[in-house]
Amino acid sequence: MNLQIDLEFIAAEALNRADDYDAFRYFVELDERTDAELDTLVEKIAAPIIAAIDCKQCANCCRSLDVYLTEADAERLAAGSFIPIEQLLNDTIDRDRAAANEEWGVFRHKPCQFLNGTLCSVYEHRPESCRMYPVFTPDFRWTLEEVLGGVGLCPIIYHTIEQLQRELGW
Repeated sequence: MNLQIDLEFIAAEALNRADDYDAFRYFVELDERTDAELDTLVEKIAAPIIAAIDCKQCANCCRSLDVYLTEADAERLAAGSFIPIEQLLNDTIDRDRAAANEEWGVFRHKPCQFLNGTLCSVYEHRPESCRMYPVFTPDFRWTLEEVLGGVGLCPIIYHTIEQLQRELGW
């Protein structure tokens, strides 16, 4: 599978098609498939795309997105990075900004301080939100607005949405 991974191209396409993506969201909300059927279709589409794109060559999410953390994430990071938890809480994790979004913590800075080139220096100890990104299911229909927020940032999201549009006859 040969997929476009040029981040400038993907960002420009997403910007040019922003209105289309917004209309597509409404189209999906009204689609007659059950939530489970839609989730199955999205997973079927996403699986080969995820397998074909090496996130370690991109890391745009690590440069661009807010990374929310749980207390367990912070403890895992502290152990894996050999940074005392108190220092992480003082220097790396913003609890106040996270609380405004009903989250436990969020990294203070972008790009992620643990990013080394396009590789995560604490990969085995990375936060759960990093492990799961990008997330399409469960409940694709009801999280589509959030997913579309990443269409210009992540080649996996971009190609999954493009293929889904074709599959649904959009």
